[in-house]
Formats: sequence, C-alpha cells, structure tokens
Amino acid sequence: MATTVKICGVRDKATAKFCFAHGADFVGLVFAPSRRQISLGVAQQIVQEIPGRYVAVVNSPDAAALLEIIQKIRPYAIQHHGEPMCEWLELSHGQGIAAIATTLDPRADIVLLDGPIPGQGQERQWERPAWPKPLWLAGGLSPKNVREVVCTLRPDGVDVSSGVESQGNKDWRLIAAFIEEAKSWNE
Repeated sequence: MATTVKICGVRDKATAKFCFAHGADFVGLVFAPSRRQISLGVAQQIVQEIPGRYVAVVNSPDAAALLEIIQKIRPYAIQHHGEPMCEWLELSHGQGIAAIATTLDPRADIVLLDGPIPGQGQERQWERPAWPKPLWLAGGLSPKNVREVVCTLRPDGVDVSSGVESQGNKDWRLIAAFIEEAKSWNE
C-alpha cells in the first residue's frame, strides 16, 4: 500500500495545484495561529478552483468556528492540535468529515504523531506504536530523510510543512522531491 503524503501549510492556489499534480494525496490548510495561517476566504478560493483532498488544520477552535470551516470548504478531514476535546471529533464525524488527532485517540480516523511544536521542523525520535488505525508521521521530515522513515517504520502517511520550505516559503523543487522520496519505497 502506498504511503499517503500531505503537504501542509499551503497558502495559494498555484502551490496547491503543484502539490496535487506531483502526487500529493492531501494539502493542509492551516487555520490555527501560525505564520502559515490563511483566511477562510483564501481557503475557499483554493478549494473551489483546485480539485483535491484538503485537510483543515485547527487549534482548539470553538464549535461555531469549526462548523464554519467545515461548511465553507468541506475538507476531507479536520486535523486538531491543542487541548483534547471530544466536541471537535463529534462535530467532524457528524458532518461526514474525517478526524485526524495528534494523540492516540481511538475515536479518531487517523492519528498524526508530530514533533513537539508542529510546523517547526523539529525531528523526533521515530518509533511506531502498535495502533490499529492509520498512523501518519510528521516533525522534522524532509526530502533527505523521508525515504528512510517510510522504509523503516512503514507509516500509513507522512506530513510535511517546513521540510519543503526555503526562506519561509513553499519550495516546489523540495515538494516534488519529498513526494518522490516518500512514495519511492513502493516501487
């Protein structure tokens, strides 16, 4: 089974189009406060004009804000960072949206194991816990190390943001290399 690839922190239509054209399975749109945060209006433009599967990345939103994101962009999944709360899971599932948790939560559809501060490129000590549901890895991944991580741990997916950036911007060359390296072990 091929490793799923998510390119996170995309902020414009051209980069989203490039990601999908080069084999990304998902594009992450960040609504949580960060340098990659985008407005709901920009996110709507991206998803309306560039077909693909999107993940809305949030950090402890209130129910009204989360529902607005779900209704306006209809993401494939909600990826929640922050304090654990069952409300976001119930709201996502109630709208037919997959839930990606950053803790080993049995109610989640996918679990993402990330570095200590998401989006900062901090490498973690990689080990795969015994877990019955899809498991994605993030944190310190780049084109230079993703093949080794995938070959060693066989995650269901990998997620990258800062590892495909140069000077704080998405670097298309690094995006293409990351996708190629992440999927190469399947060949």
